[in-house]
Amino acid sequence: MRTIQVINCKWYNATFWYAMYLTKMLNEHGHESLLITIPGSLGIEGLNKLGINFIELPLNSHNPKDIFHSCQSIIKICKEFKPDIVNCHRGEAFYLFAFLKKMLGYTLVRTRGDQRKPKANFFNKYLHNNLADAIISSNSAMSEYFIHSMSSPKEKVFTILGGVDTKAFYPQKEKNLEIRKKYGFSEDDILLGLIGRLEPIKGFYETILAFDKAKQQSTEAQKKLHLLIAGKSCQYTVDVNIKNFCAEHAISLDNIHIYSYLHDMNDFMNLLDMGLISSLGSETIARVAFELLACHTPIISSEVGVMPDILDKEYLFQPAKIEEMANMFIKVLDEDFRKNALQSTLDKFYKKNTEHSFYGWTLEDFYQKTIQVYSHILEK
Repeated sequence: MRTIQVINCKWYNATFWYAMYLTKMLNEHGHESLLITIPGSLGIEGLNKLGINFIELPLNSHNPKDIFHSCQSIIKICKEFKPDIVNCHRGEAFYLFAFLKKMLGYTLVRTRGDQRKPKANFFNKYLHNNLADAIISSNSAMSEYFIHSMSSPKEKVFTILGGVDTKAFYPQKEKNLEIRKKYGFSEDDILLGLIGRLEPIKGFYETILAFDKAKQQSTEAQKKLHLLIAGKSCQYTVDVNIKNFCAEHAISLDNIHIYSYLHDMNDFMNLLDMGLISSLGSETIARVAFELLACHTPIISSEVGVMPDILDKEYLFQPAKIEEMANMFIKVLDEDFRKNALQSTLDKFYKKNTEHSFYGWTLEDFYQKTIQVYSHILEK
């Protein structure tokens, strides 16, 4: 099988990661695949590291000259490469590949890893229901939207969660005390960790406010609970935004620890007593959440994206609800709460990982579930 994965995204975000690692896994299993992205995408560094064959086209441009160039290039690529499957991971390119589908004869897949729902108008319904051969969503809420709001045939809609590179992320709790000493924490400290690029959608300000409220409400939280924030500068920077925000709200940094770069993310994820996803939106794929779970680090989260698929209700809170978040942070102090949070989630991935379940764990699970969809639509 030959595939083209199209990810016309500027940022190295979860949708880019999803397309990139799917290409990697397809190639490793002998399905020759190339990736098309846009010039200057921040994900190109990752493609080079993984040795993935890619082509840059100005797919997001509205300039007629660029659109004409992209059309010409796609026609040339498809005639030479002869893909069986073209999988579009973003909407802008999907329109173009849907337009060219009949001429070039490939089978078209639309993978939806974006939090934004397509408008349920006639044009979008026609593209998805008549021109796409399959719709893959990275969470069940988006799949339900396609079925109920977009009137997509149920048999064309598939839910596939992203996998985890278990060679890079794995449990090593036996080293916990050693790692704690390296980071300057004691065995009694309770470490709550938020990992993500520094931008508003990830809920950093809300998390800091909730953490401060939790300390005000609980003496034990004042003594034991620490908030660890790890993320590269994006729309926010550590010094200009995060630290200034704390100063403006008279929030002490004594128990707040900020890391802009980590040499070993697996060590850091294993260090934590509880991972935190506090996003205001997004998390349609939630790569960090899966990496934390691969390290057997339990999670609490805002009720967004794919998170309700992987966490039980009692470990979810409403986005940006400070009081609700603070109460959840206090619960993190309870060892049984943490153990139950982890076990309930692992049960979903290990006990429910049947042939027809969208749950998986490894990149191999991710690949196998996707290739089943590809094979199914090619046989039709």
